[in-house]
Amino acid sequence: QQDEAVRKLAQRLKGIDGAIVGDEPGKFNPTTDPEATKFMMDEMVREAGVRVFLHSWVADVVMEGPAVRGVVFESKAGRQAILAKAVVDATGDGDVFAAAGAEHERRLHAIGLVHRLGNADRADPARLKEAGVGSLGSIEPLAAVRWVNLRGPSTDCLDVAELSRLELEHRRAIWNRVQKLRRTPGGERLFLLQTAPQLGVRISRLLAGTRRLTYAEAREGKTFPDTIAVGGAQNGEHRGWPIPYGAMVPGKLDNLLAAGRCICVDEKLIEDMRLIAPCLMTGHAAGAAAALAARSGRRPRDIDVGELRKLLLDQGAYLG
Repeated sequence: QQDEAVRKLAQRLKGIDGAIVGDEPGKFNPTTDPEATKFMMDEMVREAGVRVFLHSWVADVVMEGPAVRGVVFESKAGRQAILAKAVVDATGDGDVFAAAGAEHERRLHAIGLVHRLGNADRADPARLKEAGVGSLGSIEPLAAVRWVNLRGPSTDCLDVAELSRLELEHRRAIWNRVQKLRRTPGGERLFLLQTAPQLGVRISRLLAGTRRLTYAEAREGKTFPDTIAVGGAQNGEHRGWPIPYGAMVPGKLDNLLAAGRCICVDEKLIEDMRLIAPCLMTGHAAGAAAALAARSGRRPRDIDVGELRKLLLDQGAYLG
């Protein structure tokens, strides 16, 4: 099943020639061209009338007692603040809730760097296989391109010196790997098309929410009265797992919701929660909940979850 927001993005990408593959009926596991995806997401943001500030980092928060009233961000223009009736922390690293002093835990996880190979359709797979070279990477919409993941070591993504060291090492390793492929019979025409614009951080901070979702609950498909999204595993180990609203709500901090990989789950569920689909779906739920809170003048923890579920269902969300 797919959340309506995900479905809309996929449907619009289908209208762009060569933008999406792997969306056969009954087997929805799409891969999209990154440039087409960026273009289409920008279009959807424009159409929604969202005011966007790029090139900015969370620097601090504006607090009123235990409630977050705004976010201070840093950019080339200096420091600026945006006040809000409700705030959603979708940074992935929990930068907002950490700055606000919310209870959380820190985790180390693999930090890699993705790259893309060009001229993959001009390589000779049989000769490369004879030379001991495995798969060139995952299929992309463009036949000439392959996407290659790099897991990397488990280390601290909140240490800027460590991040800098890793990025230099990863780019060097990727360059050397591709040059080795180019010296291998069958791979002479391959080239390094692109390294990702930033490191692939998988996890850092985990919120201490009002409800902690566990791997055991996900495996058994436990249901919750406050389910606001349904996640899934990348390897098919277990069926879809409901995500409770409480996993996004800080235990003590008010006026803030978390979305994405930093919500309140246990260590074993990190691998599934960090995936793109659960991040998109919890983002949808957090945005809808923040809107309800702002409209009603209530704290996010006090909104009517039944009303939130109805809104999400009306918007095409899949809740099981």
